[in-house]
Amino acid sequence: MPYATGDGLRLHYVDWPGEGPPVVGIHGLTSNCHVWDSLAEALSPAHRLLAYDLRGRGDSDKPASGYSLAHHTADLAGLLSAWGLERAVLAGHSLGAHIAVSFAHHHPERVEKLILVDGGFDVRPELLESLRPALARLGQAYPSLAAYLAMVRALPPMAGRWNAYAECYYTYDAEVAPDGTVRSKVPRAAIEEELWNLSRVRLWAYHHRIACPTLILRAPDGILGATDCLMTQEEAEALLHAIPRSRLVVVPDTNHYTILLGANPALPKAVREFLAGA
Repeated sequence: MPYATGDGLRLHYVDWPGEGPPVVGIHGLTSNCHVWDSLAEALSPAHRLLAYDLRGRGDSDKPASGYSLAHHTADLAGLLSAWGLERAVLAGHSLGAHIAVSFAHHHPERVEKLILVDGGFDVRPELLESLRPALARLGQAYPSLAAYLAMVRALPPMAGRWNAYAECYYTYDAEVAPDGTVRSKVPRAAIEEELWNLSRVRLWAYHHRIACPTLILRAPDGILGATDCLMTQEEAEALLHAIPRSRLVVVPDTNHYTILLGANPALPKAVREFLAGA
């Protein structure tokens, strides 16, 4: 498996070859690089997409501490240099969109365009309740991979929406212990530190300073129920007005997870049109 060094840590990544400006995929809070599989396949061979596991996730190094936007921004700067990329299109989902906004603010000269997938804004505190099922699996041991996959398949965001991309994504997330039990590769302590630091971040201070073209993609469906979407239409429009050169696309029939894992054709269509534009 390929690795590169980002700010002193060994970070695992996947690379889908293609032409045109490279797109770098940055995943979410408890996610991994394979959340980008569907979009990468849809964009190939016209666009190269590189996606990496954040520190503490997937097969990347997992330090005992150091989980904040500042750390992730430094990691990404190191990765771009390791890949020989002076500039790139950044595509961030959820927490990854937060990282992309932070990076675009601190390193504007290295960002060609920005794609924010259901994230990149200051999240309401009550949304943590919507993320509870994803967080609850961390540190929990399951008797087998089949049992682990059955659990995540039954979670409200995935119920009735399971497909081969979700199967690959969650299978990669699973780690088999010597006794045969299975748990997520993501350590709970890392996410607890991440959430603590995120609660003190105010991204709105960066939005009006983003100079590059930006695509905002919103998932309208709820996570636990019909209405608890992560980004409301009002929040998406506020983000649209805050970022100078931005456009907004709502991807129908998707929630915060299936906007990428669901392989909805509206997503790659919007991304292709954005990448092709001036």
